[in-house]
Amino acid sequence: MRLILSGILLFTSLFAKETFVIGTTSGYAPFVSLTIEGSYEGFDIDMAELIAKKLGKTVVIKDYGSMAGLMLALKQQKVDALLWAISITKERQEAMHMIYYQGEKISEISLLYKGDQNLSYQEFIDKKVGAICVEAGTFQEAALVKSSPFKLKQVTHIADAILELRYGKCQGVAIDKPLIKRFQEQYPEFKVLSFPLPESEASLGNGICIKHQNTALIEQVKIAVEELIQEGSIAKLEKKWGLEI
Repeated sequence: MRLILSGILLFTSLFAKETFVIGTTSGYAPFVSLTIEGSYEGFDIDMAELIAKKLGKTVVIKDYGSMAGLMLALKQQKVDALLWAISITKERQEAMHMIYYQGEKISEISLLYKGDQNLSYQEFIDKKVGAICVEAGTFQEAALVKSSPFKLKQVTHIADAILELRYGKCQGVAIDKPLIKRFQEQYPEFKVLSFPLPESEASLGNGICIKHQNTALIEQVKIAVEELIQEGSIAKLEKKWGLEI
């Protein structure tokens, strides 16, 4: 019995060393989504594969359904890292280490709304609009809570927010810029405007999240990302998934 238990522990230890366990959430194309067959695909999935290859490991994807679930999984060490287009902010950098890998600095938040004409941000405010839908736990929610005059309505997924807007249950949706084109192509009645952010609420791009205490993995992933940037691999992925800046 002891030999069997020792063998199981050894196998588990070896498997853990050979895998790169990523926490993410589907339903966020082009970063992460599911194919018809139920496989994960997207920019962040390809990114995870490239990093794992650099580390000499195999990717294991774990889906936690929401930002809150992802943060809890990292805190409880159920994953090695989070990879889900998570915006780098000062507040998040205090809670975990964030390694930049993609995206531009965000000094404004994009809002989708339904209308016959294009409105400026001030015109939108002057209309005394109703609630703005925002994904719970996201950079957009944190920034809007601190800086906007809007009443916010939390949703779990961006797809839920789009449905709310389509059927008049909210007046706008806070959304990442890379997603705007896809939804405007689907729903031509959607317009977009920008809500300016104070410098203190800006995002520094998207980051890979790792616990501060996991210093060895942090250094390994930093080196891997730097090499992928220098090789042009990340730029190729941005072109593949329509994320070119």
